[in-house]
Amino acid sequence: MRSHVPHIVGRDLHLRELAGALTDACAQRGRGVFLVGEAGIGKTRLAAEAVGMAVDHGMRVLRGRSTTTGPAVPFRPLTEALMSLFRGGEPLDDLPLGPYRPVLGRLIPDWGGDVPAGSSMIVLGEAVLRLLIATGRDRGTLLLLEDLHDADPETLAVVEYLVDNLDQAPVLLVATIRTEPCDALDLAESARWRRVGTTLDLAPLTRAEVAALAASQLGTDPAGVPAPALDRLWEDSAGSPLLAEERLQSMITSGSLVNGDDGWKVVGDLRGDVSTSMAKGLLQRIDRLGPRGRDLFSAAAVIGRRFPLTVLQHVTGADDRELLSHLHAGVASRLVVPDEPPPDWYAFRHPLTVEALFTQLTPGRRAELAGRAATAVQALHPELEGDWCQLAAGLRSEEGDVTEAGRLFAEAGRRALAAGAISSAVALLSRAERLLADSGDAVRRAEVLETLLPALAET
Repeated sequence: MRSHVPHIVGRDLHLRELAGALTDACAQRGRGVFLVGEAGIGKTRLAAEAVGMAVDHGMRVLRGRSTTTGPAVPFRPLTEALMSLFRGGEPLDDLPLGPYRPVLGRLIPDWGGDVPAGSSMIVLGEAVLRLLIATGRDRGTLLLLEDLHDADPETLAVVEYLVDNLDQAPVLLVATIRTEPCDALDLAESARWRRVGTTLDLAPLTRAEVAALAASQLGTDPAGVPAPALDRLWEDSAGSPLLAEERLQSMITSGSLVNGDDGWKVVGDLRGDVSTSMAKGLLQRIDRLGPRGRDLFSAAAVIGRRFPLTVLQHVTGADDRELLSHLHAGVASRLVVPDEPPPDWYAFRHPLTVEALFTQLTPGRRAELAGRAATAVQALHPELEGDWCQLAAGLRSEEGDVTEAGRLFAEAGRRALAAGAISSAVALLSRAERLLADSGDAVRRAEVLETLLPALAET
């Protein structure tokens, strides 16, 4: 992650753990450290800090990355990392590798040739370990493997062997892994339980940390970040550093947030469309759930950031097993989380997930799903008690039925007025009045105005 923020925010404990691991590696007490978190949470930024600290220690840094782009290449991150040894022109042919040197021909083209047939992953893992020890004996080595969740099984087998045998080596292995079900995550958890590796879970930033991140990017202190901008950043990012930075840059480039003589000010609409890069990343995670899973979560997005399973089931026609299967996959992928009141309500972790899903829906399809959801709400809750009335009103408005939406918003406004919530009543009744004006229903509009005007007087 190329960050606009000069200083990493909210990761002090992780930085201390990495600093200690680097010191231990220089003292021949190597181990594996796994940086685990969802996409955009800052794993790569934290790994970059580890690289900087390793350079400060005078350590050798070897770096490789797994990828799903292009054809599958066995051992790609290991090959990428080890080939960097040969770019500096250092003499490596006289390293004390013994019979393990030919085995390394599977990873290093410079040493290619007669690779021993049938050599196991254990032998290859030992060969890599001996190479790392030999090249880092006097200075220590940081082996950084990024996006290990995309690695092939052969790479994971070598990594597991390395982690099990680094305790007396001048090598620190750092790997980044997404919190999605995968073999790499299982490997990290197994290493943690066997006490041969450390797992550092990266949680979302708090609101105060998002403020600090924004202040750092804007070159001010947290008090200098306009409150509306901070509210929007916190709401849209849900604590993701990448999303917060992307949103802040969008505010600046769109001219909604400007820097004047008396500091930063909001001068325009802070809302904006989800960027192409963010939408692509979110949709890739949804696509892993399959076409049916994508359709199900698209219907959930039309209902809102929070959605009830009973309504979603009526809209999609999914049976209990199918619904729960996709729901559990969504939770495992950290797309959705349980919400209140349980067990019927769930919510998308990031509001931008809803926007990303909307980019894949035509206006007609979105209106159709909204109408079906409104019908489901009214069938399941005929009295539309509590918040159901406002939810049904919003869905009817999304469907394009302005008359019914106006009627429901008016009813929700009258209920809020009776409950003493004057400001909420005014907002709901005003929206009802606008919708009914568009529908041409003069009688209902007059009834709404008859209630709205005294409410406005109360405010």
